[in-house]
Amino acid sequence: MEISTFDIRRVPLLWPVLLWTVGLLLVRSDAVSISVAATLFLLIVSALLYLRKFQLAVVLLLGVAWGTIDLLQDASDMAVDQTWLNSDLQVTATVVKVEQGGSSLRLLLSDIERSDGESVGGKALLYLYGKRDLLPDAGQQIAALVRWRQPQNYRNPGAFDYRSWCFDRAIALIGSAKGDIRVIDDRVSLLEVARARIRSAIAFAGEREQGVLHALLLGERSRVQEPVSRVFSATGTAHLLAISGMHVGMAAAWLFALLWWLLTRREAWIVKLPVRNVAMTGGMIGAVVYAALAGWPLPAIRATLMLAAAVVAWQLTSKHESFNILLAALGLILLFDASAITSISLWLSFVATAALLLWGKQPERKQSLSWSQRIVTGLRMLFWSSLLAMLATLPIVVTTFGTLPLYGLPANLLLVPLYGLIVLPSALLGEVAAVAGAGVVAGALMQFSGTMAGAGIDLIEAISMLPAGTMYAVLPPLWLSLLYVAGMVAAGVIWWKQKKRAALLMLLLTLGGYLGFILQESDVDRPMWLVWDVGQGAASTLLLPGGEVLNIDAPGYEGSRFNGGTTVATGLRAVGQLHADVLIFTHAQSDHLGGALSLAEGLNWIGEIWLPDVPSAHGHRSVQRLITAGSAVRWLSRGDRVAGRGYVAEVLWPPKDYAPANRNNSSLVVLIRLSNGIRALFPGDIEAEVERQLLTGGLGPVDVMLMPHHGSRSSSTTGFVKQVQPGFVVAQAGRNNRYGFPDSRVVARYRESGAVFVNTADGAVLMELSALPALQQREPGISSRRDMALKWWQPW
Repeated sequence: MEISTFDIRRVPLLWPVLLWTVGLLLVRSDAVSISVAATLFLLIVSALLYLRKFQLAVVLLLGVAWGTIDLLQDASDMAVDQTWLNSDLQVTATVVKVEQGGSSLRLLLSDIERSDGESVGGKALLYLYGKRDLLPDAGQQIAALVRWRQPQNYRNPGAFDYRSWCFDRAIALIGSAKGDIRVIDDRVSLLEVARARIRSAIAFAGEREQGVLHALLLGERSRVQEPVSRVFSATGTAHLLAISGMHVGMAAAWLFALLWWLLTRREAWIVKLPVRNVAMTGGMIGAVVYAALAGWPLPAIRATLMLAAAVVAWQLTSKHESFNILLAALGLILLFDASAITSISLWLSFVATAALLLWGKQPERKQSLSWSQRIVTGLRMLFWSSLLAMLATLPIVVTTFGTLPLYGLPANLLLVPLYGLIVLPSALLGEVAAVAGAGVVAGALMQFSGTMAGAGIDLIEAISMLPAGTMYAVLPPLWLSLLYVAGMVAAGVIWWKQKKRAALLMLLLTLGGYLGFILQESDVDRPMWLVWDVGQGAASTLLLPGGEVLNIDAPGYEGSRFNGGTTVATGLRAVGQLHADVLIFTHAQSDHLGGALSLAEGLNWIGEIWLPDVPSAHGHRSVQRLITAGSAVRWLSRGDRVAGRGYVAEVLWPPKDYAPANRNNSSLVVLIRLSNGIRALFPGDIEAEVERQLLTGGLGPVDVMLMPHHGSRSSSTTGFVKQVQPGFVVAQAGRNNRYGFPDSRVVARYRESGAVFVNTADGAVLMELSALPALQQREPGISSRRDMALKWWQPW
C-alpha cells in the first residue's frame, strides 16, 4: 500500500479559501466572543501585512465584509413588527414543506401576509395539533387564524441554539393555528405531484422502515421514528439518514455507471462520443434531479455544488489536485451561502473528505485484478476510509450529538455497503418508477428497499445493545477540540514522513487524552441546585459532593425527538454529568413525566426511579415503558424516608393508593435535607386541599423550594406560604404561557414572606446550596452575532 502525499504547490486555493473561511467565521460564528474575534482579525491582518501577503489580507477583509453584509441581509428578512406577536391574526401563506413528527404537524410557510396587507420577509413554522385530516400539500396557499411568536431559546447549559437555527433558515415566526386552516389555492407543482407519488410508493414498506426511506429520498428526516434515530446516532451512522455528499454522490455514481455501460456497448459510440464526459454530465444531472425531488435541503444543495465543482474540474483536466477541487467547492458554497459556515453537515462532509484526500491509502496499481482481489481491496479501502472519517470528525460528532460511537467502525463497515449498494439504489429505482407512474413496480422496489433498510436497523440495534454500545460524553470545550485537531494533524504529518511508529504514538496519545477528558464526570465542592428552563413544565437537579445526582421531573410529549427529558440530559452532559443516581417523578402528567424515557435514555446509566405509590402512576404508559426498559422503581408514600450520600429524603405526601379526582393532588411531595442543613421542598402540583393536610403535619420553614403547580392561584395558599417561609422560591413556567403562571397574587405572597422569587421563564436557575444560598441565572441578553444583526433592524 502507498500513502497519498500532499503537495501544497498544487493547491493554490489553500490560503485564499482558508482566509475567506476565517473571515466568515469571525463574523458569523459564535464560537468566540466579538472581542476575541476582533483581536484575532487584527493579529492575522498584521501578520499578513508584515509578510507582505497583501492579496491574502484583501481576501480576509473581503470575507469579513461579505459575512457582515450577508448577516445583515438575513437579519432584514428575520425582522418583524411587534404587531405580529402575541395576538390572533388572520393570514394567508404558501406551504413550502409539510413535516410530520411526534404529536404535531409542522408546516414551513413563505409569502406570509396579514389581512391588512402587511407581510413578512422571511418564512414561518406553523404547528398543527390534532389536525391530521386537514393536511395541505406543499405548494398550496392556505388561510388560517394564527398566534405568532419569535423563535426563542431555552436558556440552559449546553442548550441547542434554536434561534440561530431558525435565523440561518430565514424562519422569522413560529405559530400555532387557531381552529381549522383553509386551502384557498390548491394548485400543486409537478415536483410536488412527483413527491406525492414517491410517498405513496414508500407506504408499501414497513412502518419503521418508511421513515428511513422518507429521509433518504425526500429529505423528511422528521418521519424517522425516535428509537431508530437514536440508534443511528449512538452507532455513528446518523450520516446515512441525511441527504448529504454520500447520497448525492451515490445517485450520480449509479447513473454514471449506467450511462458508461450503455455507451460502451458499441464500438462506434466509443469512437465518436466523449463517453466519460457524457456519463459524468448524466451523473451530475441525476444528482440534481435527486436533490430536487428531496426538496433541496441545505446539505443536498451543498453536496450538489461540491459535486458540480468536481465534475467541472475533472472535465477540464484529469491531473487536477483533488484537494484543490474540494477547496474550490467549499469556497463556492460559502460564496453563495455564507450561513453555511456554521453548518454541521457541511463540516462533517468537508472534514471527512479532506482527511481521506490527505491521508487516505490508495490501492497499488495492477494490470488486472481477480474478483476476489477486488473485493479484498474494496473492503480494505472501506475500512481505512471509515476509520479516517471517524477519527477526523470525532470532535464534531461528540459536540453535536453528545455520543461517543465506540462501535462506529464496525457499524459503518456493515451499513455503508448495505445502504450504498442495495438500499439506496433500489430506493432510487423505486423513485424513478413512482415518478413514471409505474406504481406496482415502485411499490415492490420500495418494499424490497425497506426490507434491506430494516435489516440494517436490526444490525445497529444489536450493536447498540452491546456493552457501551450507547455511550454519552460530556460536552467538550472548544480548546479541547482544537487540541485534538492539532494532535491529529501532527500525527498525519509524521505519517507522511514515513515515521509510522511515531505517528501511531501521537495518534494514540491524542485520542486517549481526548477520550479521557470527555468520559470523566466532574464533581462539585458544595451542593448545587439547577432548575431547568423547560417551558411550561418542571425539571430540576440536585448535584451533591461525591458525584451524587438527583433529578426531579422531566416534561415533554412521549416519543418526541426533543423534550424536557432531552433538555435535561443535554444540560447534565454540559455540566459534566453522565448519570443520575435518582430520578424522582412527582406525578404522572406530561408536564412532569412525559420526558422520563428520553432522560433515562440520554444518560449512560441511572440508579433508581422514585414514584408516588398511587394508581394514576402505576397505570401510566410512560411508567410502564420505564419498567419494561429495566428501570428499578421505588414506590413511595407518606411517611417513607430514604437516606443517601449527603441527603435524607422525607416523603410528606401522598398516602398509599390515594386516588383523588384531581390528579394534581396525588403528587409526590418530598422534603430533602442535605448534610449541611439545607432543606429543599419539591411539592409537585399539589393544590390548596393538600396544602392544608401538610400544615397539620407540622411542615416547617424551608430554605429553597419549587412553587407548587407552577405558581397557580389554586396553590400556595396564605397559610402554606407563611408556614414554609422559603428563603428562595422558584416558579417553573413558560414564557408568555397561556395560563398566566405564576399568578401575580401568589408571587406577592412569597415576596411578602421574605422569599427571593425567581422564574425559569427568564432562564435556568443555578443555586449554590450553602449556609447562604447563592443564586445565578442565565440572562437573556444578546447571545449571538445574529441577535446583534437583528438589533440593527429592530432598535426597539
